[in-house]
Amino acid sequence: MADGFARVAAEDAYRATMRQRAAKWPVRGSARIEPTAKPAIVPSFTLARGASVFTIGSCFARNIEIALRDHGLRIPTLDLQIPQNELMQGSMLRTGILNKYTPFSMLNEIDQLDAEDDGGRFLIELGDDAWWDGQLHSHEPVTRERALKRRQRIRRLYAEAIAESALVIVTLGLVEAWWDEAEQLYLNDAVPRAVIDRHPGRFFFEVLSPEKVIDAVMRLVAALHARNPAQRMLLTVSPVPLHRSFTGGDVLTANNYSKSALRAAAEVAVRSFDHVDYFPSFETVTMSDRAIAWEDDLAHVTPAMIELNVSRMIADYMPAADETAA
Repeated sequence: MADGFARVAAEDAYRATMRQRAAKWPVRGSARIEPTAKPAIVPSFTLARGASVFTIGSCFARNIEIALRDHGLRIPTLDLQIPQNELMQGSMLRTGILNKYTPFSMLNEIDQLDAEDDGGRFLIELGDDAWWDGQLHSHEPVTRERALKRRQRIRRLYAEAIAESALVIVTLGLVEAWWDEAEQLYLNDAVPRAVIDRHPGRFFFEVLSPEKVIDAVMRLVAALHARNPAQRMLLTVSPVPLHRSFTGGDVLTANNYSKSALRAAAEVAVRSFDHVDYFPSFETVTMSDRAIAWEDDLAHVTPAMIELNVSRMIADYMPAADETAA
């Protein structure tokens, strides 16, 4: 594993900054930052047209995968069809149930691929044959039979998608995590009150430390790479903010810590693994004009900004129709 944070000679540092025009902060009126930010991208690989891309992460990943499909890439997760009544209320995306918010919930899903159990440890009882899957993005309970069948389908989807995809895009979401003491694992997102009331004393809230975030991201990258050593990876941080913080403090401050910790973890991974690039979707959105970047709720990214990110990704990673993944 490379030491991307090693010291370099002062002469080399000067040569590096002079070679990169983007090394100097842009001034007011620069097209590189106003009205939309366009951080420099330096790809270390290229991708073939029509290649398969596996996406794992928060709701921003769902938006990205739809846009990538429209650019002619194969997106295995879009093959998943989940009944509308099993989705989070108000969700219109069938793949939204796959949203993964913390690095640990992503890692849990990858580790499950090699587990001997059927995924039943992810299921939490809510009533008479009513079960909630703590690793999915839905509060809707289903029967145990249905929950296990759905688990089997998702397991197969992940295994096949990782095996066939030339690229995996990991979109890191947040670091406010929920712990299941009974099963000794982190859940995907906030525990519904009905679940907490049913199982008092079982669940705990935790703000992940920078050390835990970095460890989880590094383990996630290594686990994905072990399953498909030829696969390349783009690490991103979702610009979508926390909708509510459970720290007792201001969500603006809590969100900044969350994204900072994830961004630091992504940097450590990029500097440690040769097959990983960082894609600056977080910087592109958060440093752009708010009126252009965000929907009226100031939480969801506009279609135009999503398309800007994807079109830049396509331009830099798929420079010609006859390119093959390198």
